[in-house]
Amino acid sequence: MAMQYDKISDAYSKAANQFVFKRVVECYTVLKVLGSVEGKSVLDVACGDGYYARLLRQRGAARVVGVDVSEQMIKAARERDAGAELGVEYRVHDAADLPVLGSFDRVTAAYLLNYASTREQMLRMCQGMFANLAPGGRLVAVLPNADFDPPGPSSVKYGIVMRPPEDRKEGGATTLDLLVDPPISIRFFYWSRSTHEQVLAEAGFGDIHWHPLECSPEPEHVEFWRDYLGNQHSIALSCRKPPLA
Repeated sequence: MAMQYDKISDAYSKAANQFVFKRVVECYTVLKVLGSVEGKSVLDVACGDGYYARLLRQRGAARVVGVDVSEQMIKAARERDAGAELGVEYRVHDAADLPVLGSFDRVTAAYLLNYASTREQMLRMCQGMFANLAPGGRLVAVLPNADFDPPGPSSVKYGIVMRPPEDRKEGGATTLDLLVDPPISIRFFYWSRSTHEQVLAEAGFGDIHWHPLECSPEPEHVEFWRDYLGNQHSIALSCRKPPLA
């Protein structure tokens, strides 16, 4: 995964910050599910160029740490933050071998678990995030929607083409194309909802919920994104580390 993003870091960073979907649909949903972060500590795993890390700091989080396996993405994050004095900490770490960086109130993970090539690797990712959460803390993740229907309403007009494996085999290779200039092709792995739920529970998480993506309520957005919302390529998930007895 590091090599993939080291190669496309500049193009991906540009696309993520200009992609309307990111702001109007994905980000809107993540912030709604996450709730207020005022005064809270947040660990952003697979932070990329710091899109969510910066946003959460601007929304009042007391401490934000962003980690990513790609040195180039962390470099891009630090360069974007240069001079802004946001105080976000960025570190290079593989999420499957994540050290304990603190006891955080929230952990966010946008498009992380889909890069696990095996169930065991996904479990290590989840265990690392669990270890970094304070008791009662929540994980909010975004991941590809296992129920996406390729013959369904097309997402091409939204700049997204996803090609899940035809047999829906656990761990099967999947490709996502972002139709930006130049186009970006991203490779990851298919995992069912049940596998995610089982692995998260094995890592210690409870209160697991799936959250279909929504769009910001402006009428022009609702109408434009209607087809996408009927056949979403991504979905949000939340779960909790049990509080101390």
